[in-house]
Amino acid sequence: MDLRQLELLCALAREKHFGRAAKNSNISQPAFSARIRQLENELGVPIVKRERSFQGLTTEGELVVSTAQRILAEARTLKQSLSQMSKGLAGHLRIGAVPSAMPMMSLIKNPFCDAHPNITISLLSLSSAEIQLGLEKFDLEVGVTYLSDELSSNVESHELYQEEYSLIHNADGPLKDRQTITWQEAANLPLSLLTRDMQYRRIIDKTFEELDCFVTPHTQTNSITQLLHETRFGSTSSIVPISLIHILRNLEGVVAIPLSEPRLINNIGMVIAKREPSSPIAREFFKHTKRQDVEKLLREASQQK
Repeated sequence: MDLRQLELLCALAREKHFGRAAKNSNISQPAFSARIRQLENELGVPIVKRERSFQGLTTEGELVVSTAQRILAEARTLKQSLSQMSKGLAGHLRIGAVPSAMPMMSLIKNPFCDAHPNITISLLSLSSAEIQLGLEKFDLEVGVTYLSDELSSNVESHELYQEEYSLIHNADGPLKDRQTITWQEAANLPLSLLTRDMQYRRIIDKTFEELDCFVTPHTQTNSITQLLHETRFGSTSSIVPISLIHILRNLEGVVAIPLSEPRLINNIGMVIAKREPSSPIAREFFKHTKRQDVEKLLREASQQK
């Protein structure tokens, strides 16, 4: 049994498909399947349920995968710790961020990357539930998500900024000259919104329900960028964080109108899993962002031309 076998098994558990797992692991599917069977033979238990395609993991396989995830995480941590001792931080950092925070991630991570040029980053747009699961399964080292009651107690967190909300509307639309708009007024408009698996959408739905407003979106998407395009090129309005204004300033054809009555505020924060040993890169990134004034960075970005 070696680390490569464990990496391939974890890829299969993640992708739930032999072909995709093999492709993402840069190995042919026959060679991939042979390595998984070799691991099963070495451990003496069936790991994968097989018919014509992947049917899931056996009970023994679930145990092997959870153990493999921990072993691989500790191996990455060891490599990072040894690198830090000899030549400074180096390695790969995997971050998951909720869609509403994605446009801000360059402001947050770029100063860290400048200070640590030997670190590479994978940044994924994920739901809050996917971020939590990714931290638990060692698929992520860092999450940027809502600091709410839905957050697990098994994470360490700190606030980055506060999220408020704005209606985006076509620049030629009937509301183009409005300074503010109420949530009840917004409920009567044709809207494009994020999908229901996103916590951002659940926050919006809860607000409408508390006002006895029930909205059926014209379009649903899991992409904030698509919401902007739906408003610019379509006939719907949408609801986005006011922190996106620095992007909207450069998006012709759209106006942003702050939402009021009620004024809704939610905290966006950074989270890492509570575990030892922890990733040196994740820990340093966590400390780095605690020293940042993200609200100031957002204000400065909004003033740039």
